[in-house]
Amino acid sequence: MLYLLLFVAGAIAWMISTVAAGGAAMLLIPILGLSVSAQSVAPVITVASLMANPSRTFVFWQYIHWPVIVRLLPGSILGAIIGAYAFTQVPAFYLQFILGIFLLSTLWQYRFGKRKRSFPMPSWAFFPLGICVAFVSGIVGGAGPVMNPFFLNHGLEKEQLVATKAFNSLALQSTKLLSYLGLGAMSWEMGLSGLLIGAGGIVGVFWARNHLERIDNERFRQYALYLMPIGGVLLIAKAFASL
Repeated sequence: MLYLLLFVAGAIAWMISTVAAGGAAMLLIPILGLSVSAQSVAPVITVASLMANPSRTFVFWQYIHWPVIVRLLPGSILGAIIGAYAFTQVPAFYLQFILGIFLLSTLWQYRFGKRKRSFPMPSWAFFPLGICVAFVSGIVGGAGPVMNPFFLNHGLEKEQLVATKAFNSLALQSTKLLSYLGLGAMSWEMGLSGLLIGAGGIVGVFWARNHLERIDNERFRQYALYLMPIGGVLLIAKAFASL
């Protein structure tokens, strides 16, 4: 029963996150909180993402925005290594709480969808952004929606945003997994849970593909903007649950 629950949860989380530009990890936090220990969440989500994101990358390959990848990817790899090490050393509470507040604030930043951009996002800033977000992801398991305001403010929309994030996440999660294994922070039970969620995630990506292609940019932005505060609430709840 637990295995079926993990598979279905993965399918639903990746279906929603495909049409709303990320957030699968945060949507899975309540389910994982019931089925695995708090210390296992980050490695389990890493394995699941490493299974599901290649399908998302494959489906939307033609939309990848390579100028952003060139700057974002090196920072993401560096941040993932540092974050995976910090995972074994640093309590996640403060990072989860701060990120949760940031995600909640996006509703006000975008004036509840009335503003298209809330701050300028130059190309050079994607390198430090990659370091910061990957570092946080290494500790708390996932921070995908945190990137959404930066991508939206740079001008990426719909498939382009989803594809670029998926390709970057593939490299980020691979680096995290190798780092967790090297640091002895991964067990076969974590790996199995991650594989089941990831298998469901592959199904969810293909379910979501047609819907994403049908909706317009305005509807996509609404999905993305309203998922961010939901992720914020889940992160804050997880932070206090870990105390």
